[in-house]
Amino acid sequence: MFVICDNGPYDAVGDSASSGRIVSLLYQPQAMRWRGVTVLTNTPPRSAQSSPGGLQGIVIIEPIIAKAARKLGVDQVAIRRVNCPEGKAPFGPAVQGKRQYATSAFLKEALDRGAEQFKWSERVARTPKRIGTKVRGVGVSLSCYVGGTIGFDGLLVITPEGRVIFQSGIGNLGTESVIDVHRAGAEVLGVPWEKCDVVWGNTTKNLPFTCVSGGSQTTHAMTRAAHAAAMEAKKKLQEIAAKKLGGKPEQYEVGNERVFRKGGASMTLAQAAKYAIQLGGIYDGHEVPADVHKLTKASVAALAGQGLVAAAKDNYPRDGSTFSYVASFAEVEVDVETGKYYIVDFLASADVGTVIHPRALGGQVLGRSTLGIGHAIGQKWVFDPHYGQMVSKRFYQNKPPTILDVPVDMQWTALDIPDPETPVGARGVGEPPVAGGCASILNALSDALGDEIFQRAPVNADTILTSLEAGRPMQHPLMAHI
Repeated sequence: MFVICDNGPYDAVGDSASSGRIVSLLYQPQAMRWRGVTVLTNTPPRSAQSSPGGLQGIVIIEPIIAKAARKLGVDQVAIRRVNCPEGKAPFGPAVQGKRQYATSAFLKEALDRGAEQFKWSERVARTPKRIGTKVRGVGVSLSCYVGGTIGFDGLLVITPEGRVIFQSGIGNLGTESVIDVHRAGAEVLGVPWEKCDVVWGNTTKNLPFTCVSGGSQTTHAMTRAAHAAAMEAKKKLQEIAAKKLGGKPEQYEVGNERVFRKGGASMTLAQAAKYAIQLGGIYDGHEVPADVHKLTKASVAALAGQGLVAAAKDNYPRDGSTFSYVASFAEVEVDVETGKYYIVDFLASADVGTVIHPRALGGQVLGRSTLGIGHAIGQKWVFDPHYGQMVSKRFYQNKPPTILDVPVDMQWTALDIPDPETPVGARGVGEPPVAGGCASILNALSDALGDEIFQRAPVNADTILTSLEAGRPMQHPLMAHI
């Protein structure tokens, strides 16, 4: 695999190396040679993108696998199932003689569930594929990307009124993770979600050290941090109960808004919070754990004396690197007389660990799949080949996907199998669906039209018509942006 990365004019990007790592994980080659070069170019500066490197690597490899399956007479799902990562799947080059590996991978199960729900076998067997000028094709693609980081802080306050206030430093990008990750803490404490509040917004509101809202890491990183803070609060509640009611901390349990000893005395969370203020020190925030970030320490100091204050760093172990996975399925219908095509059906089957909020997860899976679809059907840069000036400056020249470009009823599903290397079991989901959205459309188009019609994305009507007319690809495979 030889990758040339158009870097833009400024700081180096890591897309080329990322493409090799993702391909090595997703397809598990027993031997792989990877080479890459990053080139500074006088083009617009690069900024954030989704699935950098991974998208490009997967979109390179997927059409090759689809073509190989057709040449070999092997089912498209079957050939991918043989090569799926499983368990602690290795990836990338050896570092000091040892390869890295994933925390877990259940992509085979996601592929199987997706194939069943999409009715893959029935669609493949359907005949005829062509009626008049309309021809249909089906495609499948695997996809994955990084699914989380570790080492951030959680912070909560149990008030004298018995409410639990979670301090959330997560940026609110509309994905609801700013709120949802703290459900993990509420479950640890046995407190109804209706008795919880989430404070978020800016650092004047005394928020903890938190991961950036990007890189598909928030759900994984901050459920861990929320869980750590809740476990610290639970420990303090047990100690407070032992001091107030007698016995040992480990004899007490926390649940149903109380701290109680089986068959013995108990106290409400509100009573425990009041006693925490009387005790002071580590219990009400006047003393701060040494290992939390300085931003968290400042927030704890500002909250001191308001109730039971619990701050904790995510120090949970993690054996491996965290990734999430998606198997994407698509059906297209192409009019070979006009070159126009429609996406008839689409389904994404996700392996993202524990499902925290189903509707929010579905929005992420299908939203990022649509982003990938945009790369397949229309989004592109176009430069004047002589002067190097960009000419695709308007949406009608570089069209992002709209609701009119996707099926009326896009579908998604998720395994809900916990990742064993994180206490809540949840992984991030933002970027893993992107490449699957793109490559499944490309594979469906090649199933409908043949392998010699297009050689790169996006696939537009002019590409289809001129290539069908000539009987060969009319795009130069290595000449982009023209």
